[in-house]
Amino acid sequence: MRSLFLFLLLLNILYALWQLQSGGVAPDRELEAMPAQAAQLEPVSQVSEGASSSPSTEGERESSADAPGDAPAALCIRLGVFADRSEAEQLRQRLLALDVSASLIEDELVSSSDYWLVMPVAGGTAGALAKLSLLQEQGIDSFVITKGPLAGNISLGVFSREDYAAARQAQLQADGHDVEIKPVEKLRSQFSVEVPPSARRLVGQALLLRLREDFPDMQHQYQACSAVANAGNIP
Repeated sequence: MRSLFLFLLLLNILYALWQLQSGGVAPDRELEAMPAQAAQLEPVSQVSEGASSSPSTEGERESSADAPGDAPAALCIRLGVFADRSEAEQLRQRLLALDVSASLIEDELVSSSDYWLVMPVAGGTAGALAKLSLLQEQGIDSFVITKGPLAGNISLGVFSREDYAAARQAQLQADGHDVEIKPVEKLRSQFSVEVPPSARRLVGQALLLRLREDFPDMQHQYQACSAVANAGNIP
């Protein structure tokens, strides 16, 4: 019996060792250590994620901090507009008396177009004068154009409407004269007073109301400053 008991005991020990080697049963110490290791690994992963995301976040903050914002455009105040230069000059002098810097601005606008009957002439001034003499002998009103892109040619009339010019052209062509219709823009000047950004704060609503008492047609608007100052702006 004793031999049988020892044999069974040895057999149980061998069976237990076989179970341990095959992984079927985990010791209690290992089972208890696994949650502790998992608890230790989780903060490490979170720390590693935080460390990896931190440089990119700081980089984004640095890039956004380094990106310059759009600088506001410096605007001037335009006061006007006036058809008469003297009226704009009076307004400028009024502002200068109040220690407000101001410049006189002249703008040219296309008001309308005239239609010229033009006879091309070769031979320069001598050729134009010879042709002019022949036309005047025939009783045709004409003159030599001395300025502009048509200079050196002969004009046989200036008309405000194209249909009038076309009718006269047909008459002259019937008489054997080669004439062309050339539209010429008519420019008109308008004047305003410009206050630079450095003095803009001095032109408030109270001052604008006072100025409109003497200049009732004056309007004001904010716009980009003119690149070139006109002559005579220096007080």
